Amino acid sequence: MKHVGIGRFGLLGIMGLMAALLTITSAQAAGWASVHKYVKKSGNCAGEEVLASSYSSGRRTANGERFDANGNTAAARTWPIGTSLTVTNPSNGRSVTVRINDTGPWGIAYRMGARLDLARGAAQRLGMRSSQYVCVV
Repeated sequence: MKHVGIGRFGLLGIMGLMAALLTITSAQAAGWASVHKYVKKSGNCAGEEVLASSYSSGRRTANGERFDANGNTAAARTWPIGTSLTVTNPSNGRSVTVRINDTGPWGIAYRMGARLDLARGAAQRLGMRSSQYVCVV
């Protein structure tokens, strides 16, 4: 009889992975209403640390150009259109330079503290999975 085990991860590794997935899933399922329960500042930023979200739909941006969900662009109400920002994910050190070409975030995201809305492509390059704090210079 062949023994089927849990492999090289071990029981503790599997339990840790399950706990991490549960936390991520809980944060996403609860939405913006509980974002601050799961999303915290890192305190590791040389510049300003702001709450960022991502978006992937739209036709035209505030400056009139066609929205590119895969681009290195962002929406903000704090920085003027045309501003270039270097955004760094403090969790993994990845950085990307984005150009502000739209206004936002709006609605509950803004009320809950989001100040930067990254195009989906920029967020993916940063390694963001959901809303999180990022470093902005």
